[in-house]
Amino acid sequence: MPETPPRFDDVGRALSRLALAAVFVSGGRHVWRHLDGPAQGAETFLKRCRRAVPLLDRFTDRQLVRANAAVHVTAGAALAVGLAPTACATALAGSLVPTTLAAFPFWTQPDGPQRTRQQGDFLKNLALAGGLLAVVVNDRHRSRHTSR
Repeated sequence: MPETPPRFDDVGRALSRLALAAVFVSGGRHVWRHLDGPAQGAETFLKRCRRAVPLLDRFTDRQLVRANAAVHVTAGAALAVGLAPTACATALAGSLVPTTLAAFPFWTQPDGPQRTRQQGDFLKNLALAGGLLAVVVNDRHRSRHTSR
């Protein structure tokens, strides 16, 4: 019996996961290889986090930034191949929050090109979070309807 071809929505779902994953794998790899800039950029944000969560004092800024990069690479790669997409998308969305707050605090910048650039990057990450939320919702909706 011939194998049924994949449905259009299955192909679309896979392509959208792959596109999202590419951003995280690429960005996480870059941060992993060039840790100093991102760790320095996260310093102010991590100081505030340490006041709220003293447990973070056990780790250096570099360790925390590297751990976040590791989440981006591993969860991104797993999302790309469709391995536990809900868990991966949830992990990526969770890790995107500190990444975005640390890297793009546009509200602290005076009006000008730097603020505009940071606001654009902040909004781009917000759009990525929306895409990850769509993966979670779609995967849960799909699993409910296929398990019957």
